Amino acid sequence: MSQRKIGTVPLSCLMTGAVLGAGIIILPPLAIEVAGPWALPAWGATMLFGVAFAYIFARVGTLFPGEGGAADAVARAFGPWARDLGAYALAGAALFGPAAVMLTVANYLPPGLLPDTPAAHGQAAAVVQLTSALLLAGGLRTMSRVATVLTVSATGLLLAGAAVTLAFHRSPVAVDALLALPPLSVPTLGYTLLLLFFAVVGWEVVGNYGAEVRDPRRTMVRAAILAGTVVGLVSLAVAAGLQLGAFPEGAGHGVAGLLQPLFGPAAPWIMSALVAALCVTTYLMFVGAVIRLVAHLARQGGLPAWIDRRNGRGVPVAVLAVYTLVHLGQLAMVSLGVLDMAGILAIADGFFLVNALLGALAAARLLAAPLPRAVSLVLALCLFAVLLSSRWPVLAAIVLMALALGLRSVRNRRSAGERAVVERVEAEP
Repeated sequence: MSQRKIGTVPLSCLMTGAVLGAGIIILPPLAIEVAGPWALPAWGATMLFGVAFAYIFARVGTLFPGEGGAADAVARAFGPWARDLGAYALAGAALFGPAAVMLTVANYLPPGLLPDTPAAHGQAAAVVQLTSALLLAGGLRTMSRVATVLTVSATGLLLAGAAVTLAFHRSPVAVDALLALPPLSVPTLGYTLLLLFFAVVGWEVVGNYGAEVRDPRRTMVRAAILAGTVVGLVSLAVAAGLQLGAFPEGAGHGVAGLLQPLFGPAAPWIMSALVAALCVTTYLMFVGAVIRLVAHLARQGGLPAWIDRRNGRGVPVAVLAVYTLVHLGQLAMVSLGVLDMAGILAIADGFFLVNALLGALAAARLLAAPLPRAVSLVLALCLFAVLLSSRWPVLAAIVLMALALGLRSVRNRRSAGERAVVERVEAEP
């Protein structure tokens, strides 16, 4: 039984929650720590980049409105080898990234609710993981309803907290520092932009939902523009509130300080609910897109056929089960102290960038209008520069994966050529 398709607003809420995600909690204080007064201008540049990112990948999604998403666009532009590289890179990133997202939820639980140990955090993250997987198995319509409620609540809280802080709790010292920026340190600003890039990761998977969206050619672009605008406003408001606000002692770390003027002693509990809302929405969007991509690859013969097994709502439950087991295994290693969030993210980041880079290059080749093609090329250059800043073991793994897929492509072409020769010989009288 196929589920009914969703429209602009639900899809926009899915996109908004996925892109904001844990990044809006983690990155603003980190950017201020690294770049000081230059953090807010860096956020402005990042948000412009994010809107362009959203627009380009939504346009690509309209060209190939199916579960393959950007992978189908890459195949059309550069052939099956590049498609497989991007698809497997995204699938690999989704094997690791969601575990870090679930750990973020556990790390922001109210003080005293759990023992401050890796075992307790890993177990709490596992509970959130299983709950999110059950929501995902309910289908895209169920996901969109949950994501709409979570995203609207989270963005409303962030905007309200930032507005109150900027209106009534500004720091004169911080305002003066922003108005008189110190000399620009290019390496520092570059590193800050590298960090902030992950605030806009997420747009490259929007095309994977094209088959489950009403009128994808119009809906996906509209939803991306709406979501990009909301993400930009929320991110800039939060960054400005944190950089320019004056927070009392005990207000909490980072974004938690924005909620203190609104909720007082209840702020840690509200903050915990906000983080959970954003992180669960991120999981639903990313993993929901990737399991559809993996099932699509299985349907095309690139993976075993059993991976495409689905439930009555059209959700690829076989691959969802595999991903859930992998994520729970990583959380178990966190509980045992073998792995931590930084280690998980270090693996996921490089794979995300490879897929996004291939999608941007495909857009530059396939989109006909001059402006989208130019924007795609700029995006590709930025993504390549960020990818080179990844850790060398991740880069080595990506190179090995590319070589293996390249060799497989060569063997397949050679086999096809040999079969063609045999068929011609046999056809001769």
